[in-house]
Amino acid sequence: MTLLVASIAVESLADAERQANRAFAAGADAVELRIDGFDGDPNLIREFLTAHRDRTWIVTCRSAAEGGRFQGDTMERVSRLLAAARSTDAYVDFEYADWRRSSNIRQKILLAAARPSGHGYRLILSAHDFQNPIRNGAGQIAEILGDPAQPVAKLAYQAPHINDSFAAIDWMREHGPRVMAIAMGEDGLWTRILAKKFGAVGSFASLDEHSATASGQLTLDDMIHRYRWPDLNRETRVYGVIGDPVAHSMSPILFNTWFAEAGVNAVYFPLRVRGGELELNGFLDACRDRSFLDIGGFSVTIPHKEHVLRWAGGGAESMARWIGAANTLVFNGTKVRAFNTDCYAATASLAEAIGCPPRDLHDLTFDVLGTGGAARAMLYGLRELGCRVHLFGRSPDKTRALAGEFGFEAVPWANRGSRTGQVLINSTSVGLWPQVEDSPMPVEAIQGCRLVFDLIYRPLRTRLLRDAEACGIPTLSGLNMFLRQAAMQFELWTGRAPDVESGRRSVTAELLGQPRR
Repeated sequence: MTLLVASIAVESLADAERQANRAFAAGADAVELRIDGFDGDPNLIREFLTAHRDRTWIVTCRSAAEGGRFQGDTMERVSRLLAAARSTDAYVDFEYADWRRSSNIRQKILLAAARPSGHGYRLILSAHDFQNPIRNGAGQIAEILGDPAQPVAKLAYQAPHINDSFAAIDWMREHGPRVMAIAMGEDGLWTRILAKKFGAVGSFASLDEHSATASGQLTLDDMIHRYRWPDLNRETRVYGVIGDPVAHSMSPILFNTWFAEAGVNAVYFPLRVRGGELELNGFLDACRDRSFLDIGGFSVTIPHKEHVLRWAGGGAESMARWIGAANTLVFNGTKVRAFNTDCYAATASLAEAIGCPPRDLHDLTFDVLGTGGAARAMLYGLRELGCRVHLFGRSPDKTRALAGEFGFEAVPWANRGSRTGQVLINSTSVGLWPQVEDSPMPVEAIQGCRLVFDLIYRPLRTRLLRDAEACGIPTLSGLNMFLRQAAMQFELWTGRAPDVESGRRSVTAELLGQPRR
């Protein structure tokens, strides 16, 4: 069993009891008591743990050198752990670097970690690097697992890039029940969730978003409800959204809702892939090379829609090749196919908002802001319908090249205030959360529009849409397009049609900050 561990920084005994009760009530399998900031007698912790032997505990007194708050010397810390954990049947988490220093330290830590039954120890030996990946992590794991006390090996390190997180994944896959491996930070988020798939000893979570004890730590609520922790197992298929930035994405809420409703054994999470095409290719190659990950597919967003098309090569379907961008990857073993579901979703959403069949959109003139992958899908759809388009982009060369490719008119970004189209479409990221007060257009420039369409869906009402509404202009947020393109992705991955309205309710509730049911 992989433990879902709530990590609690303890300052008082009453605080420990209150937070622990919250954690177990919320669904934690175990609680880690971080006593490095505890200001009382550690024997009180031992009495508390002895009174609650029916629960699973980890006791840690983390040194300042390894990310904790304890400022005393090593022997003081060892004494606190011995006083707090001895004969409680709690796990003791101790730094491997200090464990190696002397036989006296090892003897005292073993006394703290010895099981009251006299059979074995509950000992975790850990190594941390809060700046970089751990050097020779595989060697440290081998040393720890080779110790006669049979400890659990725990390695936690900062992942500067998601490609640095594959080491933690490989360690969990190889050593599962005897290892905890965590790539900290946003770039390592998926390692915390995949611990359950690989049968690792445990994964750590916080009580809430304000009480995390390590970078990238998810809340208990997110682990259990958003990422389906109770349902994960070795057969779970893996999906996610690739982009940068990606923390704002509502795709995890949407797809995990649909997977749960359809009874599909799968999980979906955000995957921040920094950098450009080289870094993306490295990530995708590493995923394809690891069949044990059971990758089912990926959604792709800014800035990688064009990069991923080239990576897919001959696996790209014809529409994606014509558009020049893909937003969907479907994995079948080592074979990968790339699709674009944005195009249909965009034109269908436009037609619905305007109140006409898609074929009648050709009577309108469109002003499109942006030259990225989403813009390419929009331009392709508008060209196929015979529409007239003015394309506005920040890069003159890129704007002229893209407009020429589709047979449209390129207009300098500085001239967007004099736009003349009937429908304004924003396909840039200007106004995306958290920069919610930014707008790509001055208010006076949207006068006379028949419709303002912002492809952004977080927030639901961007500054651009609020300005349009204030002028009495009909608006369309990116939510309808988002749901349409996602539903097509779900069908490509599972062969099933999702409940779009259920997805709409889940996403809207999250965007409005409503509590989960």
